[in-house]
Amino acid sequence: MKTNFMHKYVSTFSLILISFLPCANAIELNGNVSTNVEYTNNAALVSTQTEDDVSQIVGLDLTVLENRKSVQANANFRVENERYYNNSFSDRTSLTAGFGLFNLDIIESFFNWQTSFTRTEVLTDSADTDTPDNREYRNILRTGPTVSYQYSRASFFALNVDYVGVENSDEEAFDTERVDGNLNYRYLFNPNTDFTVNSQYGEVIDGDGDEEYASVQFSLGLIRRFSQGNFQFNFGRTRLTPDQSDATDSNYFDIQLTREQLLWHDVSLVYLEDISDTSIGFESDEQGEVLEDGSQRSASGNDIIERKRLDLSVNRVFGNTSYVVNGFWEKEQFVSQSVEEKSLGVNINIDHSLSRRIVSEFSYSYQEDDFSDRADVGKDRESSYRVGARYNLSSSFSVNSFIRFSTLYNSQNMNREYEEFATGFGLNWSFL
Repeated sequence: MKTNFMHKYVSTFSLILISFLPCANAIELNGNVSTNVEYTNNAALVSTQTEDDVSQIVGLDLTVLENRKSVQANANFRVENERYYNNSFSDRTSLTAGFGLFNLDIIESFFNWQTSFTRTEVLTDSADTDTPDNREYRNILRTGPTVSYQYSRASFFALNVDYVGVENSDEEAFDTERVDGNLNYRYLFNPNTDFTVNSQYGEVIDGDGDEEYASVQFSLGLIRRFSQGNFQFNFGRTRLTPDQSDATDSNYFDIQLTREQLLWHDVSLVYLEDISDTSIGFESDEQGEVLEDGSQRSASGNDIIERKRLDLSVNRVFGNTSYVVNGFWEKEQFVSQSVEEKSLGVNINIDHSLSRRIVSEFSYSYQEDDFSDRADVGKDRESSYRVGARYNLSSSFSVNSFIRFSTLYNSQNMNREYEEFATGFGLNWSFL
């Protein structure tokens, strides 16, 4: 089934790309080539019998942008080759990012067709270290029509139906095909305020496992626009019903606040509470809204996952210095496995321009992962310090170097602890 899924994905997007060729002169294409070489004294991130290694990653990034009256596209992907010279891990070539969104307006302002493809990296087990042996990929194809209808100057309806195909590279994780439908109503109360009513129904129509799922969600929402920012609040209930077991109900909250120049800082706050099944995860994972500090997990077997997550991002640019502070808190409950995982962390990045061409970089990250229901794991505390520099030879070509020191501490299981020293350099060329 996994191979068939990939063939369908490739075939679908090949047809879409071919349809763009006649108007290729209207497409904006951006390209980037990079290579990074890194030495580490602990390639496997283990506590004993450490081995050093030198790795090299060569990557190609392409972005396609198209914004015409009837056709919009925002597609990007990254192909990279990763090589370990001392054979700590097997060399591999992979597609690490997927295509974005293609939108075709068939009847302007009434009927359109959207297709998206995402390929995200997930961890087989979030309790294991982030090494190549613990990484898998999840492919998600969404395609279907949307009908929009404006009933009056202030009232809008939208109906969307999607086919969704999910493929996990982990052989023990299930692949699924499903149908999702959404019916939404939006009322424009005034130029700055919208009220929304949203309903969603989804059903797995073909899965690898013994159980298949149906989900129902109903929510009410508020959108408020104000000077230099906006606020969105959605709340409701979600019910996920397996074929062969009891239904699971959960509150649904999706709260987003963005504000520019709040005490000289740009601030973003996001809170999500919902349930899903482990084969597909959450849409925020597909859209890249989850911080890199949070592990996306591809669980073996079928399970229902309940997630509560809070993300905060603060950034500022002043003079020759800029900094970004990201923080998150997350709690996940795997219903069938009766396993609860809690995580929190912070990431600080500071850049300072020493001259027109030279930029110094410093970053610090800290993360706690509490696996309280797994006595053999306990609680991990991981810290990482990184100092680097970037030299811009031109507007399109730059070189960089760094030194990094990382540690993991666990009071319950010393075998999980490690220290790592790493250093490296890289080249980056934007050719389009």
